[in-house]
Amino acid sequence: MEINIRAGQRVLYKDGNSGWLIGIVDCGKAEVNEHGVWLPIIPLRFASMAHEDIPYVQWAEINNLFLEAQPVEDWMNKFTKEEYIKFIQEDDFERALENAWVSDGEYYYYPVSTYTEKWLNKQPFSYIIRSY
Repeated sequence: MEINIRAGQRVLYKDGNSGWLIGIVDCGKAEVNEHGVWLPIIPLRFASMAHEDIPYVQWAEINNLFLEAQPVEDWMNKFTKEEYIKFIQEDDFERALENAWVSDGEYYYYPVSTYTEKWLNKQPFSYIIRSY
């Protein structure tokens, strides 16, 4: 299995008991200890700061990273979570034909796996990206 990870990469990471958080892999060395391989992650809210002004980085174990974030492109259909929930509640919605991913509006992450209002509302993102 090949792992593609680099400094500057957008990732989702887990910090303790929190859900997914968005961050950027920091440049620097990974650390290895008896608990795994740890990478420094800049929380997204600090990403636009000069490196020397970043107050702290988070350390995330490599198995607690989601590495497959992709930028949202102009041709993609972006819905707010509320719009998408209305869409899936329509009578002509076809679950078997649907392809959708959760998104923060700039990047999309993992696929929608359950097309229910409850599942969608648990996701920590405001948008859904659809593919036709």
